[in-house]
Order: sequence, then structure tokens, then C-alpha cells
Amino acid sequence: MKGNNSTEDYLKCILSLHNERGSVRAVDIARTLKVSKPTVSVTVRKLYDQDLICFDQDGHIYLTIRGKERAEKVNEKNILIVKALKSIGVSDQTATEEACLMEHVIGEETYRCLERFFERHGQTE
Repeated sequence: MKGNNSTEDYLKCILSLHNERGSVRAVDIARTLKVSKPTVSVTVRKLYDQDLICFDQDGHIYLTIRGKERAEKVNEKNILIVKALKSIGVSDQTATEEACLMEHVIGEETYRCLERFFERHGQTE
């Protein structure tokens, strides 16, 4: 599932913030991603138009079922890539930074192969 980096970063951010706080506002996304509020507004509108997020009457942002599935998939890729990089000796910080870049470009086949590799080698955590 190759996708737009920005879209996936926003979805992951919303998922993370929701898991941490229970509610998400545009200002929370701006702070977390270190972007301007107008940038968040534009991207959030695109996510809404793609049926990946919705809003309540107070302006809180929620992932739709489709948005949550996509965010969780990107998050799973990120976790697996971090684990793969660390397993070959990459430092924690570098693994985290580079996994954020790589999660957007690896395809489903590569993801599944990495997943099977770690399952076969008893490294599922």
C-alpha cells in the first residue's frame, strides 16, 4: 500500500494522539507534526474529502473506519521496519527516523516478506 507521505503521517499522528488523549484537535496535529495550523487545515480537509476522518460538533477529529485501518497499517509497517533496522545494528534514533521515510515506499510484498522473516526467526516482538 504505497500512499501519500503527508496523508499517512497525518493519519498516524491522529491515531497516536487519539490513543494518548482520547480526542484530537487540529492544533494538536500542528504541534506534533511541527507544521502550521493553515497547513493542517488544508490536509485535514483533504482527509475529510477522502472519507479518512470525520469531525464532531466540537471540532474534534476522528478517524473513520477506513482511516483507522490505513493508519494502523502504516503504523505496523513502521514498527516492523524499525525492528528490521535495529536488528542489523542501526541505532534507535536512526532506525526511527529512517523507518518514517521507508514506511511510505515499501510495498505489500516487501512488508509481508519482512513479517514472515521475523516470524520464522522467532522475533515477533
